[in-house]
Amino acid sequence: MEWTLAHPLHDVDDIVEMADSVFGREADGILTRDRNVFRKNVTITATVQLFDKGRELLAVCREEDKLLGYCWFDRGGYTTYANEEISNAKFHHVDLSLPAKQRVRLINQMIDQHILWANAWGIPVICSTSIRTEHDGFMKIHKKRGFKVNGSYAWGRTEALLETLK
Repeated sequence: MEWTLAHPLHDVDDIVEMADSVFGREADGILTRDRNVFRKNVTITATVQLFDKGRELLAVCREEDKLLGYCWFDRGGYTTYANEEISNAKFHHVDLSLPAKQRVRLINQMIDQHILWANAWGIPVICSTSIRTEHDGFMKIHKKRGFKVNGSYAWGRTEALLETLK
């Protein structure tokens, strides 16, 4: 297994396929999904991060040529009651056909990347959410990692979460 930054020429189609075919149903009845819109946004982010690594992080994990999972984090989030920047997780997607232990390991690696990336770019708060029907296991992983979990939201101070890596 190897993590790399998503590449606009090599990773976009696999990300779009995984997101839409495996997780897309979560939005059905709420949003009208459009693979071309998602493909455009993935391509733009993968391209921009080649030049500006502090804007967003889109990383893929592959074994040989197979996409095992990907994570996507942004920055620039704020609440209406504070001036501290928040990095939000857009996606933590893993191949659901993988064994549970491997899926948990991948999610933990994604969380590690989120903490390290937010720390490197001076983002004081990290937030991870889920729209999935089954999100208890995902939130449980975050709670074990030191996040405060409220329903389908997990968040914490980057500095405190960084200490959990040591």
